[in-house]
Amino acid sequence: MKSLRVKKGDTTPELDFDVDKMEFLLEGESRSEDVLIFYEPIINWLTNFKEWFLKNESSKKLDFHFKLEYYNSLSAKFIFSIFKILKEMQVKGLEINVFWFYDVLDEDLLECGEEYEKILGFKFEYIAL
Repeated sequence: MKSLRVKKGDTTPELDFDVDKMEFLLEGESRSEDVLIFYEPIINWLTNFKEWFLKNESSKKLDFHFKLEYYNSLSAKFIFSIFKILKEMQVKGLEINVFWFYDVLDEDLLECGEEYEKILGFKFEYIAL
């Protein structure tokens, strides 16, 4: 399975889903009005990755680095979908480590992470910047 890499745009984040290292990164800002165009290929790739993982189980651990400084409400739905797919993989035996980075002054971003953690049953590690 090939890794997925997307360069940062003016309103879209950088994405580096490195299959070899089993380290996934989402970094920057997600404030595009056309989130479907940006996130749909990512959701499709993750669905294929999940199927690949279930067949191969080449690794038992994935580190997900969530470093979005800001995301709009349109992006939130797709971010939830990403975490939902990761949760499905966790249920099938993949250890998922989520590192949630946030600005120490941005309580809203911290609370969003706590909500995702509670809803999905993940254990996040919060890293204040």
